[in-house]
Amino acid sequence: MKTPTPEIYIVGSGAIGKALAVFLKLENRKVTLVRGSADNIPDASLQITVKTDTTYQQEIPVTTFSGLSIINGIVLITTKAFANDDIAKKLRKIVGDFSIIILQNGLNIEQPFKDFEKVFRCVLFSTSQEKDENEIIFKSVAPSPVGNIEGNNQGLDNLIEQINTQYFAFRREQDIVRYIWNKVIINCVFNSICPLLETDIGIIDRNKDARSLAKEIIKECVSLAYLLGVRLDQSEIEESLMLISEKSIGRLISTYVDILNNRRTEIESLNLEIARLADEVGKPELVTTTELLGRLALLKSDETRLKH
Repeated sequence: MKTPTPEIYIVGSGAIGKALAVFLKLENRKVTLVRGSADNIPDASLQITVKTDTTYQQEIPVTTFSGLSIINGIVLITTKAFANDDIAKKLRKIVGDFSIIILQNGLNIEQPFKDFEKVFRCVLFSTSQEKDENEIIFKSVAPSPVGNIEGNNQGLDNLIEQINTQYFAFRREQDIVRYIWNKVIINCVFNSICPLLETDIGIIDRNKDARSLAKEIIKECVSLAYLLGVRLDQSEIEESLMLISEKSIGRLISTYVDILNNRRTEIESLNLEIARLADEVGKPELVTTTELLGRLALLKSDETRLKH
């Protein structure tokens, strides 16, 4: 007997959530966008356009948590990580049988969901930017790995089969922790240096001093990861960083975009979470540069928001 196709709920109506919703709908999956913060708003639908090499358009239903009482299926979380505490509280009020996949950046961002049975992390190998409110520019680099932090990947193959699409692909990964750390370290570089210099991601490729600072951050973070039992390849991270910088000339990192738009950033789950972990193991001196740049980025963000 064929297993019924589960309903897919995407929490967060940003660029990643909207792009994924369109690609899932193109493959006849039952998908709904759930607003992460707004509530008690009537259900609606959005006509969303996604541009890759080709242009795709689909009408996607949109609801809020107040419009949900039962979920049987898959919950994909694409909001900013600082919203996770609130999202977890709302999900606890919902009955049903559902798996959670977190499509966010940061260390330990899955902690608010630790009492849920089936929780997985995804490291995105795709970029998505809103050109207009419902017009998305999307690019996939490679299938995005998905896995459980503790390595308990029971049922994951079926989940990936349900969320995988031709244009936004996913794959199973047993050692997701290593991928999380690699991505976080790269983000610690870009999301602190670029906003502070008010420049694009290509700065690391074209400026030797910025490149030297980036390598210092990578070295600090790799040293901390080693203390925490996570073995990383420093040269591999440096190569990935340089490749991203070279191919992203002119593109702005998300933290800088958030600052420009007077929005809260995710720097607390990046540089400042690295600093917190170093302090927790009694080695704060290991990550002084990483922490300093993170604190400066946070200060810049807070000051910008206060002015507006």
